[in-house]
Amino acid sequence: MSICGFEPRFIDRVEEINALKDWCSDFRGIPLYIYGPEGCGKTRLLREFVRKFNDFFGDNAVAVYIDALERSSVSEALYSSPKVKILENVIRILVERFIGQGVGKVLADNISTILEKAIARKKYENSYILIVVDDVVKAIGLNRIEWYVKWLYELMWKLAEKYRPKSINFIVTTSEGISLDLVTRHRHSAVYLIWNLDREGFEELFYELNPPSSISFEDIWKLLGGNPGKLIELAKRFKWNIEMMIREYTNSLERTIVEVMRMGLLEELKMIVEDIDALYSVSSPKMSKLEEMLVERNLIIYKKWSTISGDYVPPNREIGVGLYYAWQVPLYREVIAEIIEK
Repeated sequence: MSICGFEPRFIDRVEEINALKDWCSDFRGIPLYIYGPEGCGKTRLLREFVRKFNDFFGDNAVAVYIDALERSSVSEALYSSPKVKILENVIRILVERFIGQGVGKVLADNISTILEKAIARKKYENSYILIVVDDVVKAIGLNRIEWYVKWLYELMWKLAEKYRPKSINFIVTTSEGISLDLVTRHRHSAVYLIWNLDREGFEELFYELNPPSSISFEDIWKLLGGNPGKLIELAKRFKWNIEMMIREYTNSLERTIVEVMRMGLLEELKMIVEDIDALYSVSSPKMSKLEEMLVERNLIIYKKWSTISGDYVPPNREIGVGLYYAWQVPLYREVIAEIIEK
């Protein structure tokens, strides 16, 4: 995450980088979908991996990152590994054909053109190719995601046959929990979880951001649960003013509580504030409706997926992480509990 040119040092994620390296070392035959809490660092992880791609797989390797949400800037929408020469003029001409749709969305829909036109003097045979499409669901909309999943799968096989690289892989990210069911309905995707930083990595980032001595790491861990995006927000937007941050989220979440009450779901909400896995253990139409609402607002997440490194995120009740579900950030649970009590 970069704010006004500020980007903290890339911290931890050794296991994830190694797992991505292993995934891209062979042709997997299926796009990889990375799913996780908002602000957990998916974008930064993948940009770092793209940046190091030639170090891992040689000068002839090709890695391209596409920000599907970028509206106007080609240079912001398209990022590549250092040895790749991107012909921005060609891409700009392509984008100009679709004025008004957004640069990132156009690029996400024209991956084959990028490979054919925008990467100069590359011999694809026996090379390693990676295309990353970030935040595609928000860019194309839920109504097109099933089509995109199938299209991407078929495109991968067509490009593999045409260029005959040693490996070609696609990685797609989303923080939209509601899209997960649509992605996993078909055999055209592999889904893995990226989680917030562990305690050690989060503490390293905490001190990297130079907190005032009055701020306790333990308090921030309990409030933000390892989410690097929220930690940077606290440091840069709120200038380490925890009360201001809580007040801002209280104002925002009050509207959600009002809607919960109007729908008669307050008792169910109290249950999951007490135990997030009540979403799994209590089977009722009301609980299903509450889950749908909170997932749509990116407040909770279903977490019983294997991580990219092959592990499962362990439960940690202190920060609202259950066996099956978790609050994306403990802050949400604490604020909601406080609003309910009032």
